[in-house]
Amino acid sequence: MGILAPQAFVSFSGGKDSHLSLWKARQAGLDVVMLLSMLREDGEKSASHRIPAAILRRQSEAMGIPILLRPTSWTEYEENFLACLFALKERGITFGVFGDIDLMEHREWVERVCRKAGVVPFLPLWGKDHKEVALEVGRVGFEAYVIVVKDGLVPRDFLGRRYDEGLVAELLALGIDPCGEGGEFHTLVVSGPPYRHRLPCTLGSPRFDGKCHYLEVW
Repeated sequence: MGILAPQAFVSFSGGKDSHLSLWKARQAGLDVVMLLSMLREDGEKSASHRIPAAILRRQSEAMGIPILLRPTSWTEYEENFLACLFALKERGITFGVFGDIDLMEHREWVERVCRKAGVVPFLPLWGKDHKEVALEVGRVGFEAYVIVVKDGLVPRDFLGRRYDEGLVAELLALGIDPCGEGGEFHTLVVSGPPYRHRLPCTLGSPRFDGKCHYLEVW
């Protein structure tokens, strides 16, 4: 009888980096059995990407991977995230997959909370060249669209654009991190290697919340 692959969850935003990390985790031999998404306190959308919980569930269904959605305030974020990690560990999930690239503060936080829960952190994008990470998203077959841009940092007309080689080149020409590692922009993935079918969704009209321009998604 063969050795069973370690079970893992993916810290899942619905965007390009969490999907690329999921793909790389599978390539590395991990058995991804759960997605974990933290929502705003009202439980309606994800915190940074502003993706509705219903869309995250559709991504989960399209990939055939269950999802755990946990509403939280920012002040209780770590407490609630840890509670999820303990629950996942009890189910035999021993690895956590994260899409961080080079923000050391994020990595230190990930390592600290995983250590408390007895989970092994796996960061397959860590230390990679940002341009190479950005291009790999399309190269492996993910179809993603820009749904959030930070006001004053990324042109508003980038909203709704496909995240492809051409867009990456434009971001670089403007001096913008092509991965958006500092929250300059966020994406929504609608298809790719893990998907059994394309995500059914509609990108709506632009909105502005005082800090970011974003598209409603349904």
